[in-house]
Formats: sequence, structure tokens, C-alpha cells
Amino acid sequence: MTQLWPEGQPIAIVLDELAEPGAFTWQGQRYQVEAITRRWRVDVEWWRDRVWRAYYKLSTTTGLLVVLYQDLISGEWYLQRLYD
Repeated sequence: MTQLWPEGQPIAIVLDELAEPGAFTWQGQRYQVEAITRRWRVDVEWWRDRVWRAYYKLSTTTGLLVVLYQDLISGEWYLQRLYD
């Protein structure tokens, strides 16, 4: 079963040399990124409450497949989806 948090779960992130996720900490556990499989950006409703995010679908060395995003306005990082 896939878990989705529309507003995301806060995470701590470690960026790699390309300024992309290299590792993240969620619920007190650290996960090393194995591969980024997809990247995309969303920039909507700029005339109201702007949503401007950079998304990453990635796998970890422990076998998790997740979607992370960075809120490009605040700079904060979140885990939005966890695939089973």
C-alpha cells in the first residue's frame, strides 16, 4: 500500500555534489539515496498562494521508493510519498 502525505512529512536532507538529494533523515532514521529515477518542478497559483516545488522520485540503498520535494520558497524538504 502506498502512503501519501499531500503536504509532506518534514525531513532533513544531505545534498550531493550536484545539489541533489544524497541522503535524508525521516522519523529519526537516515536513508542513503541509491538512484534518482525522475525529477520535475511544479510552479502553480503564483497569483495566489504560490506552490513552487522541486520533486525527486528516488530509491534508497535499503529498497525504499519515495517521492521527496523541496519547497523552493521556504527551502524546506519533505517526504510526500512512500511506495510499498
